[in-house]
Amino acid sequence: MALTDHVLAVCPDLPPDRLRLFGSSRRPLQLRDQRPLIEPLDALSGLGNGEWLILHAAIVGGDRVDGGDLQEMRRRNDALLGRVLALADMADTRRLVTVSSGAVGRPDMGPPDRVAYTAMKREHEAVVADWARRTGKSVLVPRVFNLGGPFINHTEAYALGAFILALARRGRITIGAADPVFRSFVHVSEMARVILDMAVDETQSAEPFDVGGAEVVELGALARAVGQALGRSDPPIERQEPGDGPGDWYVGDGRRYQGALFRRGEHPTPLARTVADTVAYLAATGALDET
Repeated sequence: MALTDHVLAVCPDLPPDRLRLFGSSRRPLQLRDQRPLIEPLDALSGLGNGEWLILHAAIVGGDRVDGGDLQEMRRRNDALLGRVLALADMADTRRLVTVSSGAVGRPDMGPPDRVAYTAMKREHEAVVADWARRTGKSVLVPRVFNLGGPFINHTEAYALGAFILALARRGRITIGAADPVFRSFVHVSEMARVILDMAVDETQSAEPFDVGGAEVVELGALARAVGQALGRSDPPIERQEPGDGPGDWYVGDGRRYQGALFRRGEHPTPLARTVADTVAYLAATGALDET
């Protein structure tokens, strides 16, 4: 959504046959004052003439599979990547961008479904690298860590969204972790701008890189930032006394990403802005009023 929104902001008169969106079913998106159409990927026969950037950011999560079957989730995602690579084979592909995950760097952390997801992403990176070597076509592999801003989905699955909903609906935030938990958020619209710039930059290598923010925040400070965005300068936060462990660091090495941002003439989006834009989007969709 953020990638498409940025393309439409920069090129509002782009012909429909030069911006093709694909998903599991046919449906329109409402972005700005336009309604671009998502086409079924399964029915695709080709893209047409001219050079193309192909961006693969889709994932079939466990919530889309009956019973959360991990083998079926893997089968569907393998098939999805296969269709994307077949599409890139058919087209005059200037670059294929495949969005990976920061979890690749932590292969054994988390419950079984998280470990399976991480293994899949790591192996998909290898498949894409092999495809690039075989075809001679360029790829870009950003590893996403923590995003905020508009278009947030699976809201309660991640700390930022869960904190916003908890404070808006129940008037308090509960943090289950006693040891410190560190994150580094990137505004999704900023990421869209940078990734699209990198996609047309011939000097960018195929080596995966981290979409890492410049500002590291512990969950307690994130909860207070959510409070500020919701007009609660001192939000009630329920949390155990902190332990002595080193904490959970999931922030990424953002040097390559931040360098590309700098070359755009931009500075990293402040955490307060990222949180405020996330709140504004959820408020506009009515999510803050649900119980």
